[in-house]
Amino acid sequence: MVVTGNEDGAHHVISEISGGLVEIGYTIPGQAWTYWNRGPGPGVEYSETEDGHEWSHGTARLMAHNLYAVASALAANPVLPHRE
Repeated sequence: MVVTGNEDGAHHVISEISGGLVEIGYTIPGQAWTYWNRGPGPGVEYSETEDGHEWSHGTARLMAHNLYAVASALAANPVLPHRE
């Protein structure tokens, strides 16, 4: 997931979305998110500065890597529904 906004509240939004997806059966790998890390509090918008962009891009690359790795593992070894 990509949270639009800076760090102020991003972790809360990420945890709420991740928790909701897990509740309905999605697999959420570690570092499956990115946001603009500009520090807490209000400030300039992403498009108004280059500050923090490399961090966001780096976490996005890691996110893509982790999502692909987990998707590949699940494709090779699916988690089947429980049968009684």
